[in-house]
Amino acid sequence: MTISFCHYSAESGPMEPHHHAEETVFIIDAKDGWVRQGPSKDNLPEKIMLKAGTVLHFEDLEWHVFEFAEGGFIDAACIYGQVDNIRPEDD
Repeated sequence: MTISFCHYSAESGPMEPHHHAEETVFIIDAKDGWVRQGPSKDNLPEKIMLKAGTVLHFEDLEWHVFEFAEGGFIDAACIYGQVDNIRPEDD
């Protein structure tokens, strides 16, 4: 099992859409932040606004990206149950 803590904001810069191993994400805190997900890097139509306590589940290799408005941020705990495909771009 792998667990990481993440902070997304203007300070960390914009995130690229990505995919990796199956993941559960617990939102610790958020202000004007959201996640978009979908079938491909260029097709992420589902947008979910985030708030403290939100729990997200991404299937193995499901495309997603965390984003935020000006002055917004996202603090999250990311949990992977196994290690395959955690960084598929490194394969």
